[in-house]
Parts: sequence; C-alpha cells; structure tokens
Amino acid sequence: MKLLGLEFYKCRRRKILLVCAAVLAAQVVWIVSTFARQDAEDLLQGWMLLLYDLAMVDAIIMPISVAAIASRNCELEHKGTTLKLLETMTSPGALYAAKLAWGALILAALLIVRWALFMGVGILWQFPGEIPWLRMGLFTLISWAVSMMVYALQQGLSLRFPNQAAALVCGISGSFLGILSLLFPPALTRCIPWGYYGLLSLVGMNWNSDTRFTWFFWEQPQPADLVLLCLWAAVFLIAGRALFVRKEV
Repeated sequence: MKLLGLEFYKCRRRKILLVCAAVLAAQVVWIVSTFARQDAEDLLQGWMLLLYDLAMVDAIIMPISVAAIASRNCELEHKGTTLKLLETMTSPGALYAAKLAWGALILAALLIVRWALFMGVGILWQFPGEIPWLRMGLFTLISWAVSMMVYALQQGLSLRFPNQAAALVCGISGSFLGILSLLFPPALTRCIPWGYYGLLSLVGMNWNSDTRFTWFFWEQPQPADLVLLCLWAAVFLIAGRALFVRKEV
C-alpha cells in the first residue's frame, strides 16, 4: 500500500487527470456528433447503437490513451538515478506490481466516469426501451479488462526503454490496428491484442444491401475469447515483469 500511495504521490504533477479528461472529451464529442446525425428511426435502437459505437471508439482511442497514461507514470523512473534509489528501498517486482495496481485504479476510475457520462447521454436523449444498466456495466468491465491487457504491454515497454517514443509508437500502431481489426474475420482479430475491444463487443450489426437497412442485436462474448484475453494479459505481464526485474540500473 505504501508503494501504491507513492505512485499516486509521484504522479500528482503528471497531468494524469488532464489526459483522462481529454480521453472522455474525445469520446463524448465523437458519440454525440454521431447521434446528432441520426434520424428518429435510427434512434429506436439507441442503446445498442451507443454500445456498438463505443466499442469502435475504444478500438481507436483507448490504445494510444493507455500508452500515454503508462508513459506518464513510468518515464519518471528513467530520470537520473531514480530507479537505483527506488530499488534500494524495495524489490523491482514489488515496484512493478505497484505501478500495475496504479494503472488498474486509474483506468477503472476513467471507465466508471465514462459509464456515468454515457448513461446520462442515453437517458437525456430518451432512447426507447429499458435502460440496459447491467449491459452497460458489463461493457465497462470488458473495456477495463482489455485496457489492462494493453496497459500490461505498455507498462513493460515504458519501463524497459528510457525513450518513451517506443511505447507511444506501439500505442499509435495499436490504435490503427484496433480499428482495422474491426474489418477482419474473428480468427484473425484474435491474433491482435488491440482488436479485443471490438471482438468482445456486446452488440452485433447486420446490414441489408438491398434495402440499405441496418439493425443491431445483442450478443455475448465467446468464453474462448475471454480465455484468450487472459492469456494475452498473462504473456504481457510475465514478459514485462521479467524484463524489468532483470534490467540493470
């Protein structure tokens, strides 16, 4: 707990809140502008359209956002002899775990606030039908799990390389692959870590090319995909921790 508290203390001037606010603002602007272009018939499926669009927005925005958050937290340790000083007080493994717990709490807070914001958007827009409290909660939990898998990758890169460009380039590439993976068949998407934002979406879409009518339907994530998500997270966690523990300071 002391190490976790130290992580929050170190990041008090790292403008983490500003980064999170920028992420939320970008998502709100994207979603609201999308819904502003819809007609009354499209909004009959408003809740499903909201969750479908949020999964797509996550695939675009969250990889680079997670990379920025991890980088802001880890770049301090590369300045001067900070790592050497820290490792005189605690083990590298404990420090890595504290940073991972810090990231889990920050991402959880970010996504809970987002949940509240978009529940408010749907209620104020008066989407028809029952309010899907549980589905929105499950979507938030899935987004957090996928973001933590990506965070494990980004934290490992940010701690391994003093130059944070490597981690940020990975995040930018992840955003590109995340949106591109929405066009891939599921078998290929499973091979792309950032593609799990779309792969585990709770809403599917069908489009009739003759009538040009689009409709949405609820779906459940496949258990095998959840297992693969855990495997990706375990690989990134174990590899990142091993590289950091063995890093010479």
